[in-house]
Amino acid sequence: MKLHHSITAASGALLLALYTLNAQAEQVRMYDAPPSAEEMGKVLFGGQTNDTPGTMKMRSINFQPKKNERADDFATAERVEAEKTSIGLPIKFAYNSDEILPESLPFLEEVGKMMTMSDFADKRLIIEGHTDAVGSASYNLDLSRRRAQAVRNYLARNYGVSSNRLTTKGLGKSKPLPGRDPFDAVNRRVQFYSAN
Repeated sequence: MKLHHSITAASGALLLALYTLNAQAEQVRMYDAPPSAEEMGKVLFGGQTNDTPGTMKMRSINFQPKKNERADDFATAERVEAEKTSIGLPIKFAYNSDEILPESLPFLEEVGKMMTMSDFADKRLIIEGHTDAVGSASYNLDLSRRRAQAVRNYLARNYGVSSNRLTTKGLGKSKPLPGRDPFDAVNRRVQFYSAN
């Protein structure tokens, strides 16, 4: 029985090692204070390195087999997507609402300024809403979608950013920050990615 247990444990460790080789890091740069428009633009559109201070790595595993050229192209696209750097901002909303609270406006002002700077005037953003793990998955998914849309509407209304430059996604509680309790309030955030 001990031999069988050892073989099973060794097989599990080998599988984990193989999956880890294919794991890909997504860089999330979290901010507690509003970064400048210039800094955000450099992080999102300027090709920052993975060694950027304050960057958190999130892992995902690519199980896509490489059987033909099309699969290779898909796997390459997945690698490029996974290596993108995003910015996580603690945008606060009224309780169970998509109403943006005034304390979050300095963060959004810098995002709006960034999107109107000449260096970034042709850039597009993905706005991703996240919640903590309190509440049902379906409720949090809907809430995160509405909050991402509220950020999009704010940027369009106050900074004239064309809606075709802003894509929204709601992920609810499905993607907590690595190493954090899913119920931790830090998971209530809005992330911004380059869509270029």
